[in-house]
Amino acid sequence: MKQLKGVEDKTVFVWCSQDRPKKGLHLLLDAWKRVYEQRQDVILWVIGCEPKSPQEGVVYLGRIPNQELPCYLQASDCFLFPTLCHEGFGLSLIEALHCGNYCIASALGGVPEVLQYGKLGRLIEHPHFVSAWEKAILDFLENPIPKISLTSDLYSSKSWNAGMNAIIERAKKAI
Repeated sequence: MKQLKGVEDKTVFVWCSQDRPKKGLHLLLDAWKRVYEQRQDVILWVIGCEPKSPQEGVVYLGRIPNQELPCYLQASDCFLFPTLCHEGFGLSLIEALHCGNYCIASALGGVPEVLQYGKLGRLIEHPHFVSAWEKAILDFLENPIPKISLTSDLYSSKSWNAGMNAIIERAKKAI
């Protein structure tokens, strides 16, 4: 996919969501301007929304079919999740993790739990600050992070059911 898109020599970041203010794309685009001034060896793929005004280093891919999304995630290096609301359980983060992405995400709602409180990615404690996103992206570029190996059943329904059954059994014994 990197070769197909002509970005094989770049570090690819991806944002994927509907374009609503609470999803934080506006903050990310502001941070990206600052990042791109310092590093032109990067590209940001924006998936799921219509193009905004042209910006260097940003490619708007629009809405893509769900079955094609893994191809884009597997070709990217880092998934950006700048949510400004308290997400329940970020399914897109799980998809990105399983496709081999490092994740940089807001430390709001259920996101810290998904990223195992920073073990599986970087959490932004103050996601409303553009400078926090700029710093996290530049840190990722300057300090390569080794690929995180995940078990195939991480966040699977099978492992979730097993965990819930264990909780239920402990609760029954406590009664």
